[in-house]
Amino acid sequence: METLTTTSAVIEALGGYLAVSEITGSKPKAVSNWPRFETFPAKTYVALTSALSARGMTAPPSLWGMKSPETA
Repeated sequence: METLTTTSAVIEALGGYLAVSEITGSKPKAVSNWPRFETFPAKTYVALTSALSARGMTAPPSLWGMKSPETA
């Protein structure tokens, strides 16, 4: 399983701003701002990790400002 480590990589892997806006229910303009930040909005965690998993990819919880058990 491929691990993506940046917000930009996740957005690109999921098909770009418009696709991610549809996955998350967010406006494309909001999604276009996310690569400027180190983390995604926490409310997008389930939608984005599910979409990544369906494509055989993953991303660390830290991309949503969360700590994983191994870093807690």
